[in-house]
Amino acid sequence: MTDHIATAKVFFEAWARQDHAAVLAIVHDDVVYQNMPFTDVLLGKAAIANFMTKFGRGMQDIRVDLRQIVQSGDVVFHEGTENYARNGRRVSLPYVGVFEFKDGKIIGWRDYFDYATLQKQLAATTAPA
Repeated sequence: MTDHIATAKVFFEAWARQDHAAVLAIVHDDVVYQNMPFTDVLLGKAAIANFMTKFGRGMQDIRVDLRQIVQSGDVVFHEGTENYARNGRRVSLPYVGVFEFKDGKIIGWRDYFDYATLQKQLAATTAPA
């Protein structure tokens, strides 16, 4: 069985570095991505590249802390917390995600998280130093 967990970990490391080329090398040309709190479905590498550019703008100190990661056939389930700073605000967002693989690359990608938690953290004012 192919070790898709290793590929998923490389994905998270590349995401944390904001190495978009490395992320795009791991996803299938026909990748389908959905952030489950939203209705938009992104299709293909160009849409993923655009998302990473827009979403990553202003992000710093990115770290994904994996709590669980499990492979079943060509599917990897992962649970963790995405941590980063955006425009001076700290974000610590628990999430669950699913990667589906085809030909060794991620073809299906879904992230599940509470959008209200994200909004609260991004809207919070930072305390003066």
